[in-house]
Amino acid sequence: MHPFSAASDVGSDINIYPIRTKQSVVSVAFFVDYIKMLLTILLFIIVIGFCLTYVSILLNRYQYFKRQNIPTPPYQLFFGNLKTLWNVPYPSRQLNKWTKLYGNIYGIFEGTTPTYVVSDLTFLQEVFITQFSNFYSRKPIVSLHLSSSKHASLFDAHGLKWKRQRSIINPTFSASKLKQMSPLINDRVDRMINMLSSYCESNQEFDIYVLYKRMTMDVVCRCIFGIDTDMQSNPENMYLKQAEKFFALNMLKHPIYKLRLLIPEFNTLFAHLLVIHNHFRRILNKKLPFTIKMFEQMPLSWFLDNIHKIVEMRVEKGDQDVDLLQLMLDAATRHKIQV
Repeated sequence: MHPFSAASDVGSDINIYPIRTKQSVVSVAFFVDYIKMLLTILLFIIVIGFCLTYVSILLNRYQYFKRQNIPTPPYQLFFGNLKTLWNVPYPSRQLNKWTKLYGNIYGIFEGTTPTYVVSDLTFLQEVFITQFSNFYSRKPIVSLHLSSSKHASLFDAHGLKWKRQRSIINPTFSASKLKQMSPLINDRVDRMINMLSSYCESNQEFDIYVLYKRMTMDVVCRCIFGIDTDMQSNPENMYLKQAEKFFALNMLKHPIYKLRLLIPEFNTLFAHLLVIHNHFRRILNKKLPFTIKMFEQMPLSWFLDNIHKIVEMRVEKGDQDVDLLQLMLDAATRHKIQV
């Protein structure tokens, strides 16, 4: 039978309709399967090539200190020395042990990132003081993208932005500024001495570390933000509670922080996830107060919200206190800073 059949209407027009045979259907299906197989093989080759390239880059990174003739502790592929630091109670003590073994200048790998560990005082003075203009940059704590945003703080800023912020804050720690703040500091120290006297008179046992923490927080809040918290007399103060929560956090154990160290290529993505997570909890607590216990706002987020309120109040009142906040307000500008 011919693959086409003809149908006519009263002998006038002739319409020709294709008839699909079994052979043509099989050939089309075979062609589609062939294309799928080729695409699968191509995708497989791309993935294998990507993995091999990534492993090659990692192996090259792990040769960094060897090329510099710098000693390093034993490390693992992909994890570097992080597994060791994650599995000890105090990472700083582990670094101290390595310093005794490998000297005052050695290297470790934070995942795949080479990191110098230096305890040579002459070297540190050269970097942080003598040649500070050449070494003002620092490793971004959050991500390079967020560190360059207009909201970046001294802890997050990077490069010239960090240098400018550091230069603004430096005068706070000059001898003249510290002398002006001495009465504020002495007042908080006197309060602590009075509390020690009351404990001595009553023959009570007490943990002096707790009193030092409260006194320190009192000094910080007064000399930096100009607020009188009186934490030494009020241990339930919210600033003290949130500070204790903040310092109790071990960021080295946080899953997102671990991923950022292990895969620095996706640092910005993980940093944004952490910011979105904190923002979601803050909005949820504000709109639905009963969720505060289930999704409590993170301490850092709580401090930022309250610091913004303090700044707004200071700007409205126009007070000229002798503290770090006033120094930063004096240097503030709405114009874009070229960094």
